[in-house]
Amino acid sequence: MDRWKHRRRLVYVTVAFAVLMVIVGGLDWSDRVVSSQLVVGGVSLITLVLSGYVFAATYDDKWSGYGHSDKSPQDSGAYGDGVDC
Repeated sequence: MDRWKHRRRLVYVTVAFAVLMVIVGGLDWSDRVVSSQLVVGGVSLITLVLSGYVFAATYDDKWSGYGHSDKSPQDSGAYGDGVDC
């Protein structure tokens, strides 16, 4: 089971809502204060959600040991790229 399925769906819905906030704020000329707050709030929401998603994914990869091996850095070349020099 993909444990990130629900998290991705939540991120997609939240980003779509934030984009809608930015679009409505950009097209609504009736009240400049409300429009500007919608745009600022939408951009802030997108930034927070994507930053949190990237941080959570990075932390989860590190915590679960994904992509790590028992090899030492010396076993994979001088720069850790797997190419022996």
